[in-house]
Amino acid sequence: MLPAIDRRTCLSGLAALVLAPVAGPARAQGAAGRSDTLLVMEKGEHALSFYELASGRRTGRVDLPGEYPHEFAVDRAGARAYVGLYGAKSSTTPGPGGDAVYVVDLQARVLARTIACAPFRRLHGVRLDARDRLFVLSEDRDVLLGFDAPERAERPDRAVATGGIKGHLFSLSRDGESAYVANILSNTVSRVRPFAPAEAPRVAATGLWPEGNALSPDEATLYVANRRSATLTALATEAMTVTRTVPTRGDVVRVDCGPEGDLILANYAEKSLSLFDPALKEVAVVPLQGAPVALARHPSSPLAFAALEDDRIAVVDLEGRRVQGTLATGREPDVMVVLPG
Repeated sequence: MLPAIDRRTCLSGLAALVLAPVAGPARAQGAAGRSDTLLVMEKGEHALSFYELASGRRTGRVDLPGEYPHEFAVDRAGARAYVGLYGAKSSTTPGPGGDAVYVVDLQARVLARTIACAPFRRLHGVRLDARDRLFVLSEDRDVLLGFDAPERAERPDRAVATGGIKGHLFSLSRDGESAYVANILSNTVSRVRPFAPAEAPRVAATGLWPEGNALSPDEATLYVANRRSATLTALATEAMTVTRTVPTRGDVVRVDCGPEGDLILANYAEKSLSLFDPALKEVAVVPLQGAPVALARHPSSPLAFAALEDDRIAVVDLEGRRVQGTLATGREPDVMVVLPG
């Protein structure tokens, strides 16, 4: 059995890894005496929860209205989280879905306001650019919504068609000028220009059921996991052409690309993580005790977090290539973001 991180148990090894880059115990805990926090969307709880990483304690929770709030993004200051109301358990669940974006005040830990997005529904992918402009993907309308000042927006400022069917997740360039949408049912990836509405989407076929995707650090390559083809595709973002395709272990649901170009793939069916080097060679496999549904990296420590279907988060030591421990959560943990202490 893996060691558990709960409210009564602290993994000293985990705490050391999380705080390793910060010298001295006083600085490690931060000016307010707090460690880093893992912000976790708990879909089944309809809540955004706060977990202190050094101890695994849940230190706060913001309840959200509606069924299955899902993807979210945090602004550069760590002041606000923007949550899309998906309104369905999974991409294969029928129904109209949700039509709101929730704005969560992360300092006060309260739901600050709601942005109405009807008639656009099944709001899933959520991204912020380097200027904190918000972009949200409407899966049922195949439209990417844009909000120039989301902290005070009442409605979307723009909407551009994705050029695909059932756009589920997308990657965004840092300047917000390009978005790359993985379209599950049309088996395509499309590039859209949110601020150039007259430019038609440019579409490429990568494989069957593309879903998880991530941009390379230089944004020249998009990595796309094709779940039913059991492949990982490298797509040149300027030309929108496939440059390489390699096999995977199958049913990869999420892809994460690190600052050095290394990749983490979440293998849902196999219940494992695959670690790839920038040359797209699998260098390690980390077995998990549950099926992974989401990934996150610590911004300054060699740690990754995998949300598992059995209501836990696996804490993975990327240097040791092993699970360091687990953190118990509420029902259906999913998207995660590390908030530095």
